[in-house]
Amino acid sequence: MKFELKDYKLEKTKRYFQKTPAFLIFNVSNLNSKNWLEVEQTLFNYNLKYHKICNTLAKKFIKKSIFKNICLTVHGFTCFVHFDTKANSDLDPKKMKKLSSFMTFLGLKFNQNFYSLPQLDKVSTLNYKKNINIFNNLLKKTIKLPYYKLNK
Repeated sequence: MKFELKDYKLEKTKRYFQKTPAFLIFNVSNLNSKNWLEVEQTLFNYNLKYHKICNTLAKKFIKKSIFKNICLTVHGFTCFVHFDTKANSDLDPKKMKKLSSFMTFLGLKFNQNFYSLPQLDKVSTLNYKKNINIFNNLLKKTIKLPYYKLNK
């Protein structure tokens, strides 16, 4: 068996999609070494890890996966940023989009779904239990609303 660097990178990208439940996708094509150092320091301060992917290999993998719709967003150098600890999963999505002024935010892969920038503007938190609680309270209010209208 011959070791091929392309096969290794493709396998690493596949494993990243399978093992990491949530990560942010950024375009980092317009960075020089000084700017990239600032980005790495910002990611370190937020306790975030990153993985830079090869453009052609990523497109090859994404076209064959369930994430076909994000293939159009992957152009140039792309970086996946994921949470180092579970404590960071409570971060506000609006703050996560503004991690760096040097990187362009493309979207968020959460479980088996991909969320774009306009979709994340409506989400208050990425914590599952908090979102279910908010949804439950919303349902309670909407169910009571017709009852109050009929009594008036």
